[in-house]
Amino acid sequence: MESLDQDLKSFTLTQDQFVGYDNQGWLSLEEPEGIPVPRNLRRIADDPNKMSTEHFILNLGPCHPSTHGVLREVVELDGENIKSSEAHVGYLHRGIEKLCENSPWTHLAPYMDRADYAGGIYSETALAHAVEELGEIEVPDRAHWLRALMGEVNRMASHFLWLGPLGLDSGAMAPFLYMIWDRETLLEVLESVTGGRLMFNYVRPGGVLNDITPDAEAKLRKWLDIADDRMQEHWDVLMASELFQQRVKGIGVVSHEMAMSMGATGFVGRASGIDWDLRRDRPYGPYSQLDFNVATATEGDIWARIMVRYDEMLNSINIMRQLLDGMPEGPHMAKMPRVLRLPKGEAYGLVEGCRGEIGAHIYSDGGTTPYRVRYRPPIQYHLAIADTVLPGQMLADAIVSLASFDFCFGEVDR
Repeated sequence: MESLDQDLKSFTLTQDQFVGYDNQGWLSLEEPEGIPVPRNLRRIADDPNKMSTEHFILNLGPCHPSTHGVLREVVELDGENIKSSEAHVGYLHRGIEKLCENSPWTHLAPYMDRADYAGGIYSETALAHAVEELGEIEVPDRAHWLRALMGEVNRMASHFLWLGPLGLDSGAMAPFLYMIWDRETLLEVLESVTGGRLMFNYVRPGGVLNDITPDAEAKLRKWLDIADDRMQEHWDVLMASELFQQRVKGIGVVSHEMAMSMGATGFVGRASGIDWDLRRDRPYGPYSQLDFNVATATEGDIWARIMVRYDEMLNSINIMRQLLDGMPEGPHMAKMPRVLRLPKGEAYGLVEGCRGEIGAHIYSDGGTTPYRVRYRPPIQYHLAIADTVLPGQMLADAIVSLASFDFCFGEVDR
């Protein structure tokens, strides 16, 4: 045991000793043998010949208040500076896509709820679009408008669950509590219509489960009457703070080239200059009949992501008012067979979700259950981007950077 301790104390890894990676992702060393080091992470200082501190390997997560989900981020620290990082996922894997292969076409919505568990309406809608395209199912207009309305309510509730904790991670306690009040009000609307606060099982192939209730409409209109003032309060309390702006401006920069090459969508892509929103550029449902703006920025830092998201929230308020006032009459569900059987083939349904482009790719062999279901999550791509921008930041800044991407690990692991 003493000889082993001496070997470990004398062990240092230099560049000329690095050979490459073995098939299990560990660094291969010429000497000494049998001491694996995690990929991209080294405990030695930049220059062993100069006076410096040993690098420290820190596990952020998977049980950590800053991770916004079951993320394990392994970082190499030189003091408070991050030298390299590596994301470890898989703690929430439930096999959602595989489970779908053993369920009827009309029973897949609950699995989609558990992918983006903060914005389940959009995951359900993406899958419904794919099923309806392959089965040539005509959806009533009112169902399209109800999907859009409940989706925008869900979007706002999800965004409040992002912006409040983002302020919390930067040291602002009060905004989080105020935003949770708004989120609770919107969850009451969703609960009144769908019966659930988190897992909705609301959007079905052919339409939606329930029509909007008088109670839900009254609560939503009451909140919309004060929504603009509430958003101004949130701005004054959090975003207008010079201290908060110093924490987020110029930090966690995602360049336009990185966003394009790594598949960024939604607010992450728009904050880096990608002017793309499926509601406007590939409209579905009633969005082609609505008036709303799509904000973009070029800085690509945390502040740009906040500004793009804040504008998106203001536009969601405007969209909800238009949807309530222009809701068409008619049924909320098409006439569907008791057992749905889709023709052989494949289809791809997509929507602009809370965090970016959500896609559902289905393949049918002509039976009553899917042959294959593939869920396209925006957050999986954003996690790779976040892991790339962490090196070079201070540890405290990295916490806020990770929060700015609004991770939802039901989508990453599935």
